[in-house]
Amino acid sequence: MDIAGKRKDFTIYVADDEESIREIVKETLVTAGYQVETFSSGESIFERVKDSPPHLIMTDIRMPGMSGIQLLEKVKELSHDIEFIIMTSHASLETAVNAMKLGAYDYIHKPFENLTDLVNTADRAMSSVYMRLENDQLLEELAEKNKLLATVNKRISQENQEIHLINALMQRLNQRVDPDGVIQIFLDSISALVEGQPVLFMKHLTAYSSLVATQASKIPIDQIKNLGINLADFDVKKLPEILMQPQKIGPLNELMGEVFKIPQFYAFPFVFQDQPMGVVIVFHQVVNEAMRRLMESFAQITRVSYDNAIMAKRIHEMAIKDPLTTLFNRRFFNEKLDEEIARSRRTRYPLSLVYLDIDHFKKYNDTNGHPMGDVVIKSVAQILIKTGRRSDVVARLGGEEFAILCPHTSKEGAAIKAEKVRLIVEATKFPHGEKQPMGKVTISLGVSEYPSVAIDAATLIKSSDDALYRVKQAGRNKVCLAEPPMGFQREFEPLAVPMYAATGAPPSPGGSAA
Repeated sequence: MDIAGKRKDFTIYVADDEESIREIVKETLVTAGYQVETFSSGESIFERVKDSPPHLIMTDIRMPGMSGIQLLEKVKELSHDIEFIIMTSHASLETAVNAMKLGAYDYIHKPFENLTDLVNTADRAMSSVYMRLENDQLLEELAEKNKLLATVNKRISQENQEIHLINALMQRLNQRVDPDGVIQIFLDSISALVEGQPVLFMKHLTAYSSLVATQASKIPIDQIKNLGINLADFDVKKLPEILMQPQKIGPLNELMGEVFKIPQFYAFPFVFQDQPMGVVIVFHQVVNEAMRRLMESFAQITRVSYDNAIMAKRIHEMAIKDPLTTLFNRRFFNEKLDEEIARSRRTRYPLSLVYLDIDHFKKYNDTNGHPMGDVVIKSVAQILIKTGRRSDVVARLGGEEFAILCPHTSKEGAAIKAEKVRLIVEATKFPHGEKQPMGKVTISLGVSEYPSVAIDAATLIKSSDDALYRVKQAGRNKVCLAEPPMGFQREFEPLAVPMYAATGAPPSPGGSAA
């Protein structure tokens, strides 16, 4: 996220007992565009926080009186929304790490080697704050949408003849949160209204100038696969207007007659955010005015629920996805790891874990800058996505570290997958890769398996991490297969599963696939 254009909206408090440090930090951040206030003691900044909380506090860890750790603890008691960056010397690095365990966002070394790093660190913290604020705003909008839904419900309920159908629709919609599920409930409700006749939904694919059948009620899904009409002959500028009167679309009439043998039907647009996103086709020849009015009421309620579903999906993805790569984040990964361990116990199939990180990534960042480092991270993430299976859980654990959770996969199969990924990364021409120690961007990977090497989630992580460490010790750019500890007894004998198709054998335990 580019936070540069939003710096003026954020306030930073800087605390250090050295005036020269305070002035350097303030001048650097103010020049970047931030609102900055400085303080010489932890007590003074804490009193200011109680009156006017900032978005970020940057404090020296060894402040006289109230230390940086004590300030962090006291401020977190007031609010968890204020981020902390600890300024520390190399000698107190361990204390800074402890501060991060207590809730600090990051730390930065003094004396500052590069003032740009100071701004970059503040930007990363502010990106976290901004996303949290955006999330809060989405929740407020969701609440407003729910109020609108309640208002629509109250108005529609006044029509006595329709109250039962309206309430039934809303009750079903309240049970679903995914957008496709909302559309399906809408189609089923329309079908029930017309005595169980089929109802088809054709989505407008703007990029392809076409209407494509995506969902239906009372029609088998295999009958609508690859079913659609081309709208390329229509004026692109007039398409929204044309879709608002779908029964006048010639190709749609031809489709209904040729494929479904329906000479007459009723069709109306499904409008979302003032644009026709698709067409609803009712296989019923007689649709009276009362039915049309009720269908429009159904559509109005469904639009609100669809909007809520889209928003809920965005909020959910923000909670479980890494914003830079769109991979799953560490929290979601940990949850899925526990779930997959339990599944493996039930099914008796093995579960493998691949730990990997980008070799010499700090040097790449230092040489080429964080923006280029982000490019490499996103590119590696895309490789992991494209080489993964639907059942794999691919996560960014932080920085340049990634993990691939491979259900129903032996360690040998996972090692073959890991080697495939390593080769693709090695062969990819990353910007400035030639400046790296190996003359290219590479990755190191450690592979482990439950139950053959580990007994639970914690030992599966540790054994994968240990295998990754051995790769680094051996020169990097390799795959290492974890070995069970001396005297290890597996919890059960895993069932055999097919390995990934690949040329060559998997790496030996503790060895390399390179």
